Amino acid sequence: EFAPVAAATAAMAKATVNDGQADPGSPPTEIPPPPSDPAAGQVIVLITTMPSTTIIEGNQLTLRNMFKGKGVNAVVEVDGVDPANKEQRSELFGISGKRGVYPQVFIKKDGETKFIGDFEEMTSLNDTDTLPPDILEQNPGIPTFTRVFKDLMA
Repeated sequence: EFAPVAAATAAMAKATVNDGQADPGSPPTEIPPPPSDPAAGQVIVLITTMPSTTIIEGNQLTLRNMFKGKGVNAVVEVDGVDPANKEQRSELFGISGKRGVYPQVFIKKDGETKFIGDFEEMTSLNDTDTLPPDILEQNPGIPTFTRVFKDLMA
């Protein structure tokens, strides 16, 4: 009953990741950063190319689109399923304290990697961007997507 939906979702995800090209190969693992200040850092997104549910697959696609829509181009995806990434995956799980959770977002700057959040936390950051400007001005401590990623946005 859900197989056609899952297949359509997978096809849309693949087409979106490959900028509309329905390439049967694997999605790119790295989006090249824009020519910008390298001191700004980069976003690392821990993903899985073998999601256990279509929800995880959809969350990864939504996150890619969120970064693209907000002009965050210095994004590197790390496939947690790839055996070649085992050491980096374990390091990222250690930083976040969340093993086996996909996707997860980190910012690496000046050799230091900071955990930003999982999909739900990223959605919350995105939602807080829509708070009225006067509320945000009065509360500079409220984390928003723009505040967290300001140095990485085009």
